[in-house]
Amino acid sequence: MIISNMNCMKEIYGVVLCLFLLASCNGKSQKNRLAINAIDWESKTEEVTPQAVPLPTLCNIEYMQMGDSFILLQNDKMEPCFTLWDLSDSRYYFSFGQIGNGPDDFLTTANLVGGQRSRAFRIWNDNEIRTYLWDGKDSLSCKRQQMDRKILAGGYQRLHALNDTLYCGYKLLPHETGVELLNVASGEIYDRIGVDEGYFEDKSMPYDLTFCVYQDKLVVGRMRFNQIEVYRIDTERMKILPLFVINYKGGSPENPMKDGACYMKQINADDACFYMLNQDTGRPGKETYIDIYTWEGKAVKRLKLDALYLEGVLADDVFYLKKFTDDDNLYRLPVGGGK
Repeated sequence: MIISNMNCMKEIYGVVLCLFLLASCNGKSQKNRLAINAIDWESKTEEVTPQAVPLPTLCNIEYMQMGDSFILLQNDKMEPCFTLWDLSDSRYYFSFGQIGNGPDDFLTTANLVGGQRSRAFRIWNDNEIRTYLWDGKDSLSCKRQQMDRKILAGGYQRLHALNDTLYCGYKLLPHETGVELLNVASGEIYDRIGVDEGYFEDKSMPYDLTFCVYQDKLVVGRMRFNQIEVYRIDTERMKILPLFVINYKGGSPENPMKDGACYMKQINADDACFYMLNQDTGRPGKETYIDIYTWEGKAVKRLKLDALYLEGVLADDVFYLKKFTDDDNLYRLPVGGGK
């Protein structure tokens, strides 16, 4: 009888432990995820110099997006608002869009919507999503879809689309940032991850995030406390499930960094790796890196760039980068699939 009771207690304990672990895996707490902290960057760093590729027209680039055979450039405070640059013929481009309140104009808050590479691309303009198709020459068709749901106060900063789901990077006033899954047709929010950034001493400090969606993975870069969060998207239940955290400098919402955090600018990905373009604030405005990680969180390599770069997109193992001091060129850097 004693042995039977002990076995029973073991079974109950096992069930409770399983439920606890399941709850931990499905929770959104920063503490419940595997943290990867120890990275020997010194042995993994390689200095590289990207090569200039002349742009065929002046572009004050704010954001970049990769298409099927072109790069879509969003201009900052200049018109035309967008430029399609043909990679197969670097002399060719097509520009469109102006700021205004007309039916075909763009608001100053318009944003590119990232997505799978194709000839089609999307632009978020207020509560309207415009889907464009470029013929590769001088014709651009457009389909419009009005969203019923009003955007969050403070606005969406970056957007990504997979099929009927929008991945929206948001900033809620005053201090919360996160990513939410939004159904394009219904405006329904499936799931959301968020972090309250109220631990900063300067409460007015702008706090941005960057993120990338690749297949069923979501990679989030939390700027200024140098945390990379990797999630799996359960596409059946439309849930964001935490996988692991990379935080090699030890900062976190519970243990914020005062100095030396990274300004994470843009994330790209392929089947083997994801690539974080960041600037180390230990040397602000001077050093930019591309940190390369496997999908298991292993640091593969750090590419130390020769100047300050603000944006970059990956196409067929080649990065195209925007240099801070140069509006006449993009800069080309082969990365060989992270090898």
